[in-house]
Amino acid sequence: MKTFKNMVISGLVGIGIGMIWMAVDLVLSVNGQSVENAKMFVSSFLFWLVASFLIGVFFYLASWIFDKDQWSLRKQVVVNFFVCFAAWLLLNLYLNNWQFSWTLVFSAFASFVIMYVIAYGLYFWHLWKDVKKINQRLENSK
Repeated sequence: MKTFKNMVISGLVGIGIGMIWMAVDLVLSVNGQSVENAKMFVSSFLFWLVASFLIGVFFYLASWIFDKDQWSLRKQVVVNFFVCFAAWLLLNLYLNNWQFSWTLVFSAFASFVIMYVIAYGLYFWHLWKDVKKINQRLENSK
């Protein structure tokens, strides 16, 4: 049950990040015109919503790589990064009707790095806070 709850929470975090991403994309798409002129179809909004949730869930599932205690943290991060990037690149290829171009790869890579830094930056920051609390409790118990 805890796994399901954490998966849903990750999906909701994905929605939060995705909606920020969508808003930035919408603002940039008006090309200097008034933001009030920006329009979006309901189907596009729902696609962004569902895709953002699924990306959040995927990041949660991909984080299981960090449960491999016999791997170094560097190896875990590198493997996780490339597994997630492969999935992100496939999603971008799908959205572009499987039309490969180096521009698409570089664009997908740049957007992925931004998302990865946000998602795992928050994850490692939370982990760092937990370790700090544990160390404080251990110090106080002496």
